[in-house]
Amino acid sequence: MAHPLCLAHLSVLQLSPPQVVETAAAAGFGLVGLRLAAAMPGQAVFPMLGRSPLMRETLARLDALGAAVHDVELVGLREDSVAADHEALFEAAARLGARHVLVAGDGHDEARLAERFAELAVLGRRYGLRMGLEFMPWRGVRDLASAQRVLALAAEAGGGLIVDAIHLDRSGDGAGALAAIPAAQWSYFQICDAPAQRPSDEAELLRQAREARLVPGEGGLDLRGMLRALPEGLVVSVEAPLADARSPLDKARALHRGARALLEAVGRS
Repeated sequence: MAHPLCLAHLSVLQLSPPQVVETAAAAGFGLVGLRLAAAMPGQAVFPMLGRSPLMRETLARLDALGAAVHDVELVGLREDSVAADHEALFEAAARLGARHVLVAGDGHDEARLAERFAELAVLGRRYGLRMGLEFMPWRGVRDLASAQRVLALAAEAGGGLIVDAIHLDRSGDGAGALAAIPAAQWSYFQICDAPAQRPSDEAELLRQAREARLVPGEGGLDLRGMLRALPEGLVVSVEAPLADARSPLDKARALHRGARALLEAVGRS
């Protein structure tokens, strides 16, 4: 199975974008995902919008190392979102050569979210970007079924679906649900591992998801089953913040080894 591997910024969130590029390349990743916008109110982000010095440094590092930006994140989608508010993010993503933008649904009115998602998708196409909708159990769009309903309502927009292994499991679904997703609907898949037992409260759910995941293959998620359900060639983004004292590079190397070993095992089976 040929699935290019991408290192997600959340796996090494303390690093600046040029440091993420350098670390990913040293660990064996050819692709990176970069966080250019806050995932929650008040969260600090590195200054990458516009022609900032950090943007110039990131572009230089990408060129020197032969790496590429696969996706940027994230847009928090609400019922009252205004697409134009995210244009600076899209400009930065296009300058980096990204092709995907991660969108997280923060509202509960799926029809209105679909309208706002479609508006984002129209604007994104001007920059060569495809919007990808990711569900998370603590957000408004909390599971695969909800994300697919929003995408169906916004079908003309041409957006895609992002599935994170931990969110799929924690929302009550599993590998079997992935097999029914049409290949054209996929944006990409995010891989990590986690304990097999699902958290009993939201605080632990959030802690594991945001800062204490496991290297692929070292937990209890059915990652082999999930990987078997993916379309050939789909990018697999390794998004696994690890709660230990290893350096970012050592973590990135461990994540690459774990994900690659799983892909190779699935390919042999």
